[in-house]
Amino acid sequence: MITHVNSYKRKYRNLVIVLCLLISINGFCQKADSSGSKPNIVLIYVDDMGFGDVGYNGANDVLTPNIDALANRGVIFNQGYVSASVCAPSRAGLLTGIYQQKFGLGENCSASGWPNSAISQGSGIPDRQIILPEILKDHGYHTGMVGKWHLGIAETKRPNAKGFDYFYGFLNGSHSYYKSDLVFGSKKGHWPVFENNKMVPFEGYLTDVFTEKATEFIQQSHDEPFFLYVAYNAVHHPWEVPDEYLERLSHIKLENRRKFAGMVLALDDGVGRIVETLKDKGISDNTVIIFISDNGSPSGQAKGGAEGDFMSSTGGLRGWKGDTYEGGIRVPFVINWPGVLLSGQKYPHPVSNLDILPTITSYLNIQLKYQVDGVNLLPYVQSNIDDVPHDVLYWRRDDDYAIRKGNWKLCWNDRGATTKGSAELYNLEEDPFEEVNLVTEFPELARELQVCFDMWDSKLPDSKWWGAPINRK
Repeated sequence: MITHVNSYKRKYRNLVIVLCLLISINGFCQKADSSGSKPNIVLIYVDDMGFGDVGYNGANDVLTPNIDALANRGVIFNQGYVSASVCAPSRAGLLTGIYQQKFGLGENCSASGWPNSAISQGSGIPDRQIILPEILKDHGYHTGMVGKWHLGIAETKRPNAKGFDYFYGFLNGSHSYYKSDLVFGSKKGHWPVFENNKMVPFEGYLTDVFTEKATEFIQQSHDEPFFLYVAYNAVHHPWEVPDEYLERLSHIKLENRRKFAGMVLALDDGVGRIVETLKDKGISDNTVIIFISDNGSPSGQAKGGAEGDFMSSTGGLRGWKGDTYEGGIRVPFVINWPGVLLSGQKYPHPVSNLDILPTITSYLNIQLKYQVDGVNLLPYVQSNIDDVPHDVLYWRRDDDYAIRKGNWKLCWNDRGATTKGSAELYNLEEDPFEEVNLVTEFPELARELQVCFDMWDSKLPDSKWWGAPINRK
């Protein structure tokens, strides 16, 4: 039932892709080379924003005019996935282009017992693993990061040790939008905010502060090629937002939804300010802006609220953050690249956050020193290639797992499973909301997908910190 591509067809397909790439982007590459200008890169990675939390995906109460404008001027990836359904491993996949389980980061980094516990010192990006800012810095980019790191607390794993010339933000997974201490105290949500390696106080609302620091970096770096990673912790809990944003949302009567929409609005204002700063400095036409959420909507956010009240929305997709159902791994995903990608496109095929690094490095003709799992998206989006970027995609987070091959998806989630072997099968083309489990109707297909997944999964190392999944073969 699954089409197996023979070696001849695969070689022919790869030749077509290369030819289309040369034809479609040769003019752009010549233009960049002749002017000596490398594109600036702004990578905006937001936190816990569901597929249905942006206007361009159908939200009619939450206001996201700046994100929508960015999307409408760029390429909307309707099936944009992240490599993990929770924060830290998703970020690890993004910044390496590798399935993060391969280097042991399949779960959130732990800060428990810092600084005396082995897990708090050891969990995070391995010191030996090269990440995107290190690559770009070695090729003439000024690199900056603003926001949530969540890839290790030990000094060798912090942003300034991993290729960032400038860092402003916090190291752990969640933070108050108003308070921080200058010590690693008992309240992790109040742990220090850093400017480079120095703990610093901040005043105001953290989303606004991050926007201010991001625009300052652009203003100070606009005369050289730069990479700016803006990792807003919005719209992750705690649910805190200034009244000035709530006052602009009087049309929303549900208390929790309005508070969440206020946090989104602050984030959207920040995106707008970043875009305006690029325009003010005359560099917007030479800047690629990427906007992605790290995972899908968390469940149970509006406990105790009025009937029908809710916060983040999956847009109808099944499941939540932490799941390998679509609601946990399919997210808002936009690339705006003037002069390279035509505006107003909606790309229909599955892509992954793993693709960001190889797309950027391929355009810059950078030869990577390691093998990535992502692909260069440019030849697929720029040309009418009768092919898709990924034959297969994999997910593994603790016991939850999934494999997507074509339109078929096999998954196991502890939120829906009844036994260790109770995987579910869906045809996403016909059933995007994963409502009809076809595992009994197509048992051979389910077995074939399971074997394919197990072959990939069996090669992954067991986590040093979290052990092995119960259902790994």
